[in-house]
Amino acid sequence: MTKNMLVGKTIKAINLDVSGDAIQFLLDDESIVKAVADGDCCSHTWIEDVLDPEAAIGSEVLEADDIDLPDHLCEPTKHGHDEDEMEYYGFAIKTAKGVCTIAYRNSSNGYYGGSLSWPGGYFYGGVFGQNGVNESWKLIAGSI
Repeated sequence: MTKNMLVGKTIKAINLDVSGDAIQFLLDDESIVKAVADGDCCSHTWIEDVLDPEAAIGSEVLEADDIDLPDHLCEPTKHGHDEDEMEYYGFAIKTAKGVCTIAYRNSSNGYYGGSLSWPGGYFYGGVFGQNGVNESWKLIAGSI
């Protein structure tokens, strides 16, 4: 398994696309890493919450990987997507300061799923343009 590109880096700021379709990490070397919420055909994936984002700021990333969300984070969506089935996903960024959890969702008819797509990785993109990012960023932690 390949380690995530954030491992060994220090995050200076975290920005979330206002649509929830992507998250952006500004690193201390001023480079930017963007992960896009990617839904399979006929589904939609979005970032629902970023929990304890300050744990990821200013300390070297020790681990960064997909996780199973605890039950209390697998609640109905606050964004009102009305598909038949909802899947709940998580991604954890661990530093010496704690764990920042990205909780993201996928809504579909039950046959499709979603993921976070990192630079250089697979990005489905969707057949109906459902995985577009408007790139209107909102600072959620750190400073630019």
